[in-house]
Amino acid sequence: MQAQALQPTAVMLGHEDWLTFSIESKVAYTPFGSARRYQPALGGLLLVRVDEMHAVRVVTQVELDTYAKSHQIL
Repeated sequence: MQAQALQPTAVMLGHEDWLTFSIESKVAYTPFGSARRYQPALGGLLLVRVDEMHAVRVVTQVELDTYAKSHQIL
């Protein structure tokens, strides 16, 4: 991604990957309301849970905005 001069913004995780991450990292996330984007200590990247089963993607802000227009971000 950086070789193409793109700036990573977020890591998108699906349901199964979110559970694995939360268990292995021992980090508890409590989503309240509709603000369900998290920024843990991942080099400044947002951690975004998406409504998919297995998904792990590093995306740019444009890709995240495009995804959010047609998909649910948890």
